[in-house]
Amino acid sequence: MVLKRVFKKPTRLSLFSATLLAFFESVNSSGFSDNIAVSTGLLSQESIPQGKEKIMLPEGADFEIWGYLEIGVLDYAIVTSLVYTLVALWIHRPIENQFGVKKTKKLIAIKSIRSIRIGILVLFVALLSTANKMGKFADISNNVLGKTTNVGPYGRYDGSWRFQGQELEWGLLDFAELSFLFCLSLYIVSKGLEVDKAILNPIQDNRNFIERIWGGIREAERDQRTDIEEGAIKANDSFTNLVKILGAAASMNVAAASLDEGNVKVAFNKWKNLTHRKGKQNKDWLGLSESLDQAGSFADEEE
Repeated sequence: MVLKRVFKKPTRLSLFSATLLAFFESVNSSGFSDNIAVSTGLLSQESIPQGKEKIMLPEGADFEIWGYLEIGVLDYAIVTSLVYTLVALWIHRPIENQFGVKKTKKLIAIKSIRSIRIGILVLFVALLSTANKMGKFADISNNVLGKTTNVGPYGRYDGSWRFQGQELEWGLLDFAELSFLFCLSLYIVSKGLEVDKAILNPIQDNRNFIERIWGGIREAERDQRTDIEEGAIKANDSFTNLVKILGAAASMNVAAASLDEGNVKVAFNKWKNLTHRKGKQNKDWLGLSESLDQAGSFADEEE
């Protein structure tokens, strides 16, 4: 592939560097670089020119690194590097089962991707609400617009949408609102997940042959919600096993019919094919016999 020769596979160092660059770009473009420099004691407020809050490439002979909040050469360079790394990750993405390695069985499976998406959306709303109540939106607005008058959470006050104008004093209602949002998010996400109790409590599989077929169909339906190909493979295996035991039952009927007609040789060959340990349908016949013996016997399932 030509793109794989153009975009080199990212190394751990390059991915770590790209993460640092992305974090720096988000902080710097939001105008928080001067706040961090002053709060950590690296620089004093007087050493930063008035109105300049963003680190830029040095311009002129004075090598001034502080600039106004606007897109510059440094931003283009960082975004270009991040886009290159993102494209390289997509091109060199790992392919599942590339070398015939079977997937390991997962303890937690996705039951409903829709519930998980809604739960993540509610969590995002809860985080935004928390940041708003802590006055973070006002800080971002002041840094971007160069104002200092925006204080407190943003909301609807006196019939208009604006910042409150004063720091929020947290009350019982605020804690109740955030607790409800976070708990609701966890509840919705939990409804979209399913814990495999067979892995959590590994016990011997006492199901008979037909029950395993039914369990395989159920697992196929569950896996198809996230991986259609994997679910189709499990459904095909279960259907194949069902056809095999039906074939064993058909062979038994042929043996019985041949015996009624006096054709002992055909009946013996069919019976030998079913009952002999080297018979082609021996495994399927044993599974069918075991399932028929346990018909109507419902053992209590261990949780």
